[in-house]
Amino acid sequence: MEKQTLNNSSSNDDYENAAFLNTSYLKDSETSRRRNYVYLTLFNLFIFTLSMLSLICAVMSQKDSSSHSAAKLMDQFDIFSPAMHEVEYSHVKYSLPNPLNSSKYVGLTEEVENAWMDIAYLPDQMVSKSDFVKLKKPDDAMQVTDPKTGETGYRVGIEVFHQLHCLNLLRMSTYPDHYKTISWSDTNDAPEKVRAHLDHCIEILRINLMCLSDVNVFTFQPTTEEGKQGMGGYWPDYETEHVCRNFDHIKDWARANAVPDADV
Repeated sequence: MEKQTLNNSSSNDDYENAAFLNTSYLKDSETSRRRNYVYLTLFNLFIFTLSMLSLICAVMSQKDSSSHSAAKLMDQFDIFSPAMHEVEYSHVKYSLPNPLNSSKYVGLTEEVENAWMDIAYLPDQMVSKSDFVKLKKPDDAMQVTDPKTGETGYRVGIEVFHQLHCLNLLRMSTYPDHYKTISWSDTNDAPEKVRAHLDHCIEILRINLMCLSDVNVFTFQPTTEEGKQGMGGYWPDYETEHVCRNFDHIKDWARANAVPDADV
């Protein structure tokens, strides 16, 4: 009888131990599942955050490629311009006027003169003394005071307007009889000075065109137009697709940031 009691007691102990172990196992499993759930949640949150950051970076990069790619390229080569962040790009198809003399930049009318004055004779701007060192120029350059802020800095000009001035001088030189009567025309100077200025402008435009090295292409299209039969009935088609900088925006910026003619 005592032996049976001992056996029953042993069986009860084994059952209780098994139940305890099973409960502990279940608790450990539940804890493990909760821990795994937390880890999985944190991992998913990390992936979501990373995805959102990637999306934001992609959007900002897309915006930068249109408005600040010029600035990034200039930064890469350690070149500075106060207008470097003002460059905007657009898709443009060249459209040549037909006839060519219908262009507002061709001819000898007052409207033509005004059109060239509008694009080739823009005021200068100012670079602050802190930014001037980025130009890598001697500090004895001409200074100017910004009338809006009272700040004194260095006078600078935007290259494109000088290049257009040069192109306009070449244009005027093809009408020597007409431009003898225009008081502001460079062609009124002594012949040797005019020649030197023209040669300077030719070099400026050559250097700039070679620097830009436009790699867009033009095709040769069939034509029956009189005077264009020299290539077996084909003629170059220069109305091509380009990625252009927004000239009007740069011109507006130049006017908005103009400084007076008088130096300090």
